[in-house]
Amino acid sequence: MSIKWRLENVIRNIAKIIRGINVFGSGIEPNIEVDWRSVYLMDLLNALSKNLDQIVIAIDEAQILRMLKGFGKVDLTQILAYTYDNLSNVKVILTGSEVGLIHDFLGLENPKSPLYGRFIEELTITPFNRDASIQFLITGFRQYGIEVTMSEILDAVDKLDDIVGWLTYYGNAKVRGITNINEIYRRTMELVNDELRSLLGRSTYYGLVLEAIARGKKRFNEIREYIILRLNKYLAPGEIERVLNNLMKMSIISRVSLTVNTR
Repeated sequence: MSIKWRLENVIRNIAKIIRGINVFGSGIEPNIEVDWRSVYLMDLLNALSKNLDQIVIAIDEAQILRMLKGFGKVDLTQILAYTYDNLSNVKVILTGSEVGLIHDFLGLENPKSPLYGRFIEELTITPFNRDASIQFLITGFRQYGIEVTMSEILDAVDKLDDIVGWLTYYGNAKVRGITNINEIYRRTMELVNDELRSLLGRSTYYGLVLEAIARGKKRFNEIREYIILRLNKYLAPGEIERVLNNLMKMSIISRVSLTVNTR
C-alpha cells in the first residue's frame, strides 16, 4: 500500500525539528533522511519506525482530525490504517472530549472506512463519584508537594461536578501558582462558555434542547413538545433526533440521563 498524502509545510517543519529524541534521559539520534522539498507523513513515520524500537504518537482532541478529510485534504484514517498494518512498533493514542465524533472519524464499523475491522483498545473516563474526586485531588497535590485545605478541595469538588477534565484543570492551575480559587472558577467558566457559544452558533435547536433538558424534560417527546411550544411551529421528529445524536456524540448529554423515544 503506497500513500503519498502530503501535509505541505506542516510535516516539513516537523521533520526539520526532529534532530534528536530524548528517552528517559538518554539521547538518541535517529538516522532520518528526508528530502525537505517533498516531505510526506508516511516517509517520516517509516523513518522513525526504522530507527526506534517503540514509538508512541498521542493526539489530543482527535475528533478535529475529521476536518482534514475532503477534497484536496488528507484522510488520516488511511495513514492510521497503514501504520496499524505495517508499523508494528508505532502505537497511536487518540484522546478527545467528543467520543462519538472520534468513533465517526475512525469508522471502525463502517465497511467503507480504511480502519474497518481493526481492533482498538478503548478507555472511557466517566465523571468520578464524590469520594474518588476528593482522593484524586488529594493524591495529585501530594505528588506536587502542595498543601491544600480539605475545605477547599470539597468546595472544588462541589463546584466542578466530579468532571475529571475540570478537576484536572483546577489542579493544574493550583500547581502553576494560581491560588485564587475564584479566579480558577472564572477561567473554567470562560472555557465552558466558549464551547457553548460555538455550539449554539450552529443551530438554535441546540440551545433549546439543552434548555428543555435543564428544565427536566428527559423523554424525546417531552423535549420536542417543549421546543414546539417555544418556537410555536411544527418540528419533524428527525430534526430533534439529529440534534440529540450530535449532543451525545459530543459527550454533552448521555443516554444515562436521557430517554430517547421517537414514537
